[in-house]
Amino acid sequence: MSTDPRIRQLARRRQDMAHEEFSGNPSWEQLRSESKAVLLFEAEEWLRAAVEAGIAPTAERPSRDHSAVWVDEEGFLYGEYQTSPPTLLADAAILRLVWAGDVCSSKREMENQGAEFRLIGWSQ
Repeated sequence: MSTDPRIRQLARRRQDMAHEEFSGNPSWEQLRSESKAVLLFEAEEWLRAAVEAGIAPTAERPSRDHSAVWVDEEGFLYGEYQTSPPTLLADAAILRLVWAGDVCSSKREMENQGAEFRLIGWSQ
């Protein structure tokens, strides 16, 4: 998981939050490389735990049949549009996902039938 860009994002944001809460704490940019290494190790462990707990997706595609789903900073959802030949995830073509109809299902009933859901973000 050490190549997962979320590790650095997580470590950096946590340190910058500590700096914002108490300015005596250094920002990420002010940290020595040894301190950054410790925070990166901790972030990697926390992210691995989140993936194993099912509350964060793996960074790698589980199989060729899986398409990626993203949520942007405004809460809009996007799905990967698979191309042939397949492209790298960083170069993916994406489609904004919109509500296609007004027929809804009970989340609780679906869960009772074995469906599992993960909250990935909020839409406006």
